[in-house]
Amino acid sequence: MPRPSKLSTSPQELILNTLIENEQPLSAYAILEKVVKFGIKSPPIVYRALDALMTKGKVHKINELNSFIACNCDDDHQHLLSVLTICQSCAKVGELHDHGVINHLAKLRDFDIGLTNQAVIELPITCSNCAVDK
Repeated sequence: MPRPSKLSTSPQELILNTLIENEQPLSAYAILEKVVKFGIKSPPIVYRALDALMTKGKVHKINELNSFIACNCDDDHQHLLSVLTICQSCAKVGELHDHGVINHLAKLRDFDIGLTNQAVIELPITCSNCAVDK
């Protein structure tokens, strides 16, 4: 007989809520440390949930930081790619919401460049807080 699950909420929901509450990017193992108290005990569960959330456009992977962040767009997530700004001093991550820029970049498809719905452009910047400190 299968054991009843300790999870009262789906792994995807727990992981998404963890990323939303944290506000800063987290590695998959940092996410695991935060959700282990809810019964998620193995990295594959975290990675499967992250993959599903990225497919839905709810989470972005930041390759430069090897971490993940919740998408902060409205629920109607329709653009073909995301543009994330990453401060090179403090690693603060922001998401660009200028749909004119995003739609212009999406025109890369006109050049037979295949973009997936998970396409993310990582733009290195110096955030306003770090710029003031310099």
